[in-house]
Amino acid sequence: MKDISAKQAVEIRINDLSELAKKKGRPLFTSFLNEQEQFFAQKLLTARGDVYFRFFGGAESCTRKMLLVSAYEEEEEFPIYPLSFSFRKIDKPEHRDFLGAFMGLGLKREMIGDIFVEEGYAAAFCTKTARDLILDSITTVGRTGVSVSEGLLRPVPEQKFEDVSLIAASMRADCFVSGITGLSREKSADFIKSGYFLLNYSECQNVSKTVSVGDILTLRGYGKFIVSEEAVQTKKGRLRIILKKYS
Repeated sequence: MKDISAKQAVEIRINDLSELAKKKGRPLFTSFLNEQEQFFAQKLLTARGDVYFRFFGGAESCTRKMLLVSAYEEEEEFPIYPLSFSFRKIDKPEHRDFLGAFMGLGLKREMIGDIFVEEGYAAAFCTKTARDLILDSITTVGRTGVSVSEGLLRPVPEQKFEDVSLIAASMRADCFVSGITGLSREKSADFIKSGYFLLNYSECQNVSKTVSVGDILTLRGYGKFIVSEEAVQTKKGRLRIILKKYS
């Protein structure tokens, strides 16, 4: 059987879900989708135009989100369950420790949404099945003893951005990579051709690919950025571009 791409897999899944939602006449939900899956799903559903859809991850700052699809506009509550974890402030468990503990229970990654870790506290969003198993089973994360409870004990941190301004000759991918990394155009081209540049969550090896407002750029080792404003031409005929870097 011929392998299918990640994009094709998402499209098949979302098309099937959309047709089933229309047939049943009620809203249906996916499990948690990563950002690439959300991008493919939104593009497909916008092009279809025959179903209502929206994404939600449990809080506005969440990046992993479920998708609701329905034949009609719905205000249905998402089946997302927040959990709070309390532990000693001197302990320093990390995101990967929590995720590892959850995966150690046999849970699949799509059953777990975002995980936020702060001093003495963590919050995680998950499906009902994951919630029940975590509540029954988790007493330690890594080497840290934790107390688990339903709901949120603290507000979830908001997504923060850092404004980044760069001057470029054009809206080509290699110009963006050069402006962000400080590499020469030649080395920027090598960076892109090596698969280190992602445009809207998909690997892009086309150095002359045009980048547009709203596009999301991921440069491995340098972070993730969104092109937030229309480029403005400078007096010297170059372009001033404003990006927002995800913190």
